Amino acid sequence: MDRRRFLVAGGLTSITAMGVTIAPARAEQAAEAGASRPLAVTAGFLAVGLSDSGRVDSLVDLRNGTDYLAGGSPVPLVSVVADGSHEVPRSVRVASDHPQILEFTGEKVTIRVKVAGFPTHATLEVVGLTAAPGVDVQTLLWGPLPTVIGETIGETAGVVANGEVVLGLRPLNDKTVGGWPNEHLAYGYSDDLIWNPYGLQTGEKDEWLASNAAAKTRWGSVLRAATYDYSRPRVRQRTTGYEIPLGPLPAPEGRIVGSKIALFGSAPDLALTVLSHIARGHDLAYPTIDGQWQKAAQRTSQSHFWVHDLNTGNVTAASRFARQAGVRSIYAISGNGPWKSHGHYEFNGSFGGSDAAAAQLVATAAREGIEVGVHTLSNFIDTGDPYVTPPADARLAVGGSFKLTRPLGQSDTTLYGDGDRPLAPGVDGKRLRIGDEFLTYDAVSPVGAAEWEVSGLKRAQWGSAAQSYPAGTDAARLIQNGYGGAIGGLPIIDEIATRLATAYNGTGVLATSYDGLEAAGYTGWGGYGFARLVNGVYRQLDSKDFLTECSNLSSNTWDAQSRASWGEIGVTDYAQILRSNTFYRANYMPGMMGQQGLSGNDSLQKIEVTMARAASLNAGINFETSVGSLASGSHTTELLEAIRIWDAARICGAFTPAQKTELGDPAKYWHLTEVTPNEEWSLQERDSAGAPIGEPQPVNASTPGFTTPEPPNARIGRLYAFKVASRTPQTLRYEVTSGSLPRGLTLNEDTGGITGVPESTGTSKFTVTARNGGSVADARITYRVRTTG
Repeated sequence: MDRRRFLVAGGLTSITAMGVTIAPARAEQAAEAGASRPLAVTAGFLAVGLSDSGRVDSLVDLRNGTDYLAGGSPVPLVSVVADGSHEVPRSVRVASDHPQILEFTGEKVTIRVKVAGFPTHATLEVVGLTAAPGVDVQTLLWGPLPTVIGETIGETAGVVANGEVVLGLRPLNDKTVGGWPNEHLAYGYSDDLIWNPYGLQTGEKDEWLASNAAAKTRWGSVLRAATYDYSRPRVRQRTTGYEIPLGPLPAPEGRIVGSKIALFGSAPDLALTVLSHIARGHDLAYPTIDGQWQKAAQRTSQSHFWVHDLNTGNVTAASRFARQAGVRSIYAISGNGPWKSHGHYEFNGSFGGSDAAAAQLVATAAREGIEVGVHTLSNFIDTGDPYVTPPADARLAVGGSFKLTRPLGQSDTTLYGDGDRPLAPGVDGKRLRIGDEFLTYDAVSPVGAAEWEVSGLKRAQWGSAAQSYPAGTDAARLIQNGYGGAIGGLPIIDEIATRLATAYNGTGVLATSYDGLEAAGYTGWGGYGFARLVNGVYRQLDSKDFLTECSNLSSNTWDAQSRASWGEIGVTDYAQILRSNTFYRANYMPGMMGQQGLSGNDSLQKIEVTMARAASLNAGINFETSVGSLASGSHTTELLEAIRIWDAARICGAFTPAQKTELGDPAKYWHLTEVTPNEEWSLQERDSAGAPIGEPQPVNASTPGFTTPEPPNARIGRLYAFKVASRTPQTLRYEVTSGSLPRGLTLNEDTGGITGVPESTGTSKFTVTARNGGSVADARITYRVRTTG
């Protein structure tokens, strides 16, 4: 029988049930054949069909019966790696003690998964794991779920989309890593994966790419997640193949039980609403800006100044320059930023040398209406930081270790060890740690069947002291950061997270950048390392109105991360910036242009070229500048005014789609003049010499209102989904200000999505107000929705 027609006829078009359901027609057929009744997990508009062996045999859009499962053999919804082999369930059944628990039973392992249904999604949580005596369960694998959807892959957000539907998988805690273990790629369509499909400025198989819940394949895409068991010491493998010993971690964090994901299917315009419900409903990070969820806020893409010489003496001047440009945030960026060193993150003299002095700097900027951000290097440890000062911290990240096979004298420049794998390529640097001494080496060569010579030693590095060591002493490969220092292991990552949150809470700093964030994964912890830092900071922040940037993203930190802004304008090819922005949009992140150098002596044309391209993408810019260059520049006032004018028009959504297309043409030059502040502008094309071409074009801010058609009617017990859309990007929140929605429905104040399952018949009349922040008038619209049985 045709799959699509069968599924519709079989009753899976019912969107009423949430959680574990039975597929009626299939159940009848199974009964005739003497088999157990097949199951389905309902997740918003998605029904995940399960065979009696626990394999996913359909991914059905309940609105129309379309099956998006890719062809080939059905895959297990959940499986494990036990004793080094892939253990796939042989059967699944509803647990006798709980109607929402599925028991997946294999030869050696039984997995109990609790399914909880919500109107827009479902959650799946491992609540039990039983292994046969002596069996070591190493990893739990969710999916991967293969789909035929290949149009848009939101790797980090964990979504795949076409013009009709969005399917998504979100990890719901730190230890559930959105992605796939490098050791088990063979179980996850490794030969079919397309790495780095957007052509980002990362390595072809950089560590974070394996930490993505969605991945593109030759035939479509996969959705996936995993949890590693760290209840005992493990050896993890980086993408390079290098092996790193890790753990153990205490329970419950170190155990597989508690691994949890959300699954959903959504209409494309409601996907952000579903992601909002998942984050708020399951205690994930939910950072805001001006009180609005950052993923829905226009201001998340705001431009800002990276000020290389920001200090207590010039913060007022820096703030006033920023205010002239219409910019609300300044970052301390140069060298170590405001820090004495990366690692312990104590404020240096530029910020007054203490948290209390830094708070005064932040307060000075606030009096000018400006917020302060700081640059970090994540878990990089500088060579002068106390973490590496003898006696050095034992928790620095290391790779493999080996034992000295011969004594090493205090002045020796060659050592002998019992293994070469720890010295293989795969982590940065050629650096060893023996006790408190740091050493570098040049070459490794075999000298016998089980002995290797490590030559060209340079002793007593980073201020450590050379010592003598007997045979049998442990030597470990130290993992370097990109600047030649160390990186912190997991306990240090936790300490850094606490220190940064403490600094931000105590000073009023409201933005940060996690540069070098990939190092949190290079420790061997992958996406889990990302989460312990980024989510660890977020959970300790007093104010959730906090912006973050980052050098890399992972599915585990997507909720907490505000934006990425990769590239250097004028250095990075414009086509690369376009590719990055395509990636941002696919992952529901704001457009950003990367870094633009800004000196007070720059030409107006240079800045307007960037501003025009940013307007075409609705993208913000990191302006790299200094108070000194702006104070001494002959064009400063003109340049700052141009930035203000262009960004004001962009933020208002004033440019038409046709104008945005023209502004993105790299062969054209443009000049924008303000006619009426925040309302009307004049856009003039120019040639490379600055002469006008043709007539100027009017640019007008949108009149507050709505672009939404009449909402559809509803049916009792059926999932309802409708999005209210404001005409102006400045809308901060949506509210029902008179009347009421049908009982069972809710309005998402951040996204305008109306979702839920209606509970009673009748006609509801209600008014939705778009709150536009005061600078733009609020807008109202009245709707009627009729609910039938």
